[in-house]
Amino acid sequence: MNVTTQSILESFNQLPEPEKLEIATEIIKRVVMLDFPPLTDEALTEVADALFVEHDEMEANDAKAKSG
Repeated sequence: MNVTTQSILESFNQLPEPEKLEIATEIIKRVVMLDFPPLTDEALTEVADALFVEHDEMEANDAKAKSG
């Protein structure tokens, strides 16, 4: 991920939930119009792995915040 993309995501994460929902809705509307090639099993596995890692990190951070 490049610096610009990372910066956008960091800014998004700092927004209140209603604004996140509004932006996500707009992005989804625009993504639907893009011409994507079909996803391979390998690509889906990579995305799933990344999501599980991120979820585990979030759970660990939540547990750390609650205990400390």
